[in-house]
Amino acid sequence: MKVASEQGEKTLEAEQALVAIGFKPNGRGLGLEEAGVKLSERGAVEIDERMSPMCRASGRWRCDRQADAGARRLSPGHHLRRKYCRVETITLNYEMMPRATYCQPQVASFGLTETQARERGYDVKVGRFPFQPNGKALGLGETTGWVKIVTDAKYGEILGAHLVGPEVTELLPELTLAQMMELTPHEIARNVHAHPTLSEVLMEAAHAASGQAIHI
Repeated sequence: MKVASEQGEKTLEAEQALVAIGFKPNGRGLGLEEAGVKLSERGAVEIDERMSPMCRASGRWRCDRQADAGARRLSPGHHLRRKYCRVETITLNYEMMPRATYCQPQVASFGLTETQARERGYDVKVGRFPFQPNGKALGLGETTGWVKIVTDAKYGEILGAHLVGPEVTELLPELTLAQMMELTPHEIARNVHAHPTLSEVLMEAAHAASGQAIHI
């Protein structure tokens, strides 16, 4: 396989190659536009910040709850979903979306990096803890990796986190939930984590971010 960069063209040899070419919308020719659903230039259904489709009504684009309810009725098990048709949705903060890479060891992160936080003027405080002393990691024989929590030193606000290690993609939700609910590392550290579990690394990193680390 030939690849090109600023250093020029290079030939790479390998036994296997994974090619990810992406995908494209297939919304044309389904009658969506005739029904009033707005499509993008690529043929994707246009949505608003709450993930609702944009529909045309009385000359204006709007989010149509009737269309949503109709779609639910047409789907399997619609009788079980009727009570959820008016469930309130939220606007997603894409900067705080969890990011997961399923390699070995796994990589997970969300939010700001330490550098980005400093560039935005935050007084940054960081909590770190490795997997090496973690009892569960030792039992699994997978001690490579660490957890890093980036916080605002003034208020303790969680700005982001970066994890490398065994099953860290499974550990990420505790941190993203804490960030969404405006919890601080102090509260994560005081929460009882079962022993031995990989999640104890989060507790230890939170202790470090609070300036109370005792195992490192």
